[in-house]
Amino acid sequence: MRNAQCVMKIFVAVLILIMSLTPRTFAYTISGAELQAVAYDAIENALAERGETRRHEIFFTQSTPDFRLPEGVIDLKPHLPAQISYISLTPVRVSIFVGGRLQRTVSFTASVKVYDAVIVANHDLRIEVPVTAQDFRLSEVPIDGRNEYVKDVSEVVGLVPHRFIRGGSPVTRGYFQQPIAVNSGQRVNIIINYNGIQATARGIVMTRGRIGALVKVKNETSEKILTARVVDSQTVEVTF
Repeated sequence: MRNAQCVMKIFVAVLILIMSLTPRTFAYTISGAELQAVAYDAIENALAERGETRRHEIFFTQSTPDFRLPEGVIDLKPHLPAQISYISLTPVRVSIFVGGRLQRTVSFTASVKVYDAVIVANHDLRIEVPVTAQDFRLSEVPIDGRNEYVKDVSEVVGLVPHRFIRGGSPVTRGYFQQPIAVNSGQRVNIIINYNGIQATARGIVMTRGRIGALVKVKNETSEKILTARVVDSQTVEVTF
């Protein structure tokens, strides 16, 4: 009896070994192109949900291999980050389920480029140099997801860059500011508003400033130092 049990144990062990060495039967091969197609559709849907209607392109940075799968119902579920980047790579994962069981997760990266017709610099634009309409052109370029790109050149004509802008770069309103309108020591007209009454005086600017900025100005008559808002290159305004 004991010998029979030993023989049975040996038989079972050999059978398990043989089964483990037997190649598994696969019923279907899913291609890398199919996996990328699922990821592509997921990115398209995410862009649509974001309200993105501009022309765009989606590229995958590497090829995806084919995978053999066991028999069963196949379900592919893509996973994307909360935000799709327009300037860096977007990680994508596709989980492969067969018969409701996770078989594997495939990871790859996608490059998403979105294009828009915006104002770009014709040449390098330097700090504090006023710009004109001739400094720009309308061009379709890849953008980084922001919506404040300038589309009407009149928004920036007459302003000055507060940073160096390289030629060919799209520009935003935030790249520009008002030029210096008044300088220290300059004589200006002071408009004085007091309880609905308006008066004028002459004054000397103590600090330089841009249109809309506050500067110190000395009233030439009273010699009082006032805080005034710059109206233009010849006028400041004081309100009490």
